[in-house]
Amino acid sequence: MWRGMKSVMVFDPKDSQAETERKWVEWNQHKSAVQDKAVPSAEETRKYLQERGLA
Repeated sequence: MWRGMKSVMVFDPKDSQAETERKWVEWNQHKSAVQDKAVPSAEETRKYLQERGLA
């Protein structure tokens, strides 16, 4: 499901608050004009999972 996505943020629960904030700042500096278009909607996700027998 993640293959078509352009941008994914990964947070580790062990990260300090400063590290989490750094990741947000870095991500915000690099986000593109299309932003959420790479993220499927809930309906698209359901359809994807159903087609593959995962839901």
